[in-house]
Amino acid sequence: MFDSKNPDLVTQVADRFRAMGDENRLRILARLEQAPANVTTLSHELAIKQASASKHLSLLRQAGLVSFDRQGSQVVYRISDVTVKNLCQLVCQGVLEHVRQQHAALETK
Repeated sequence: MFDSKNPDLVTQVADRFRAMGDENRLRILARLEQAPANVTTLSHELAIKQASASKHLSLLRQAGLVSFDRQGSQVVYRISDVTVKNLCQLVCQGVLEHVRQQHAALETK
């Protein structure tokens, strides 16, 4: 786990979870796992407004989850923390197991 007695670390961990605690931000992270992309591409592919995508990307960048590179006049975003994919996979596995347990409990009633 981590040192829960270190308030700065606890705050940073909570900030990171908050950054990932939004459906659109999770969708952006999932899309960026496939390949880097600019705001226009992300907003089009994910069917969210460009201003909203920019705001989400800014928050993800502040949390240290994504970074960007300038390519000419475009800003291209990419995942900067490789642990994001692992974390998402762990949470997804937990959700699937929870659903399986719920389904099994319903079948026994």
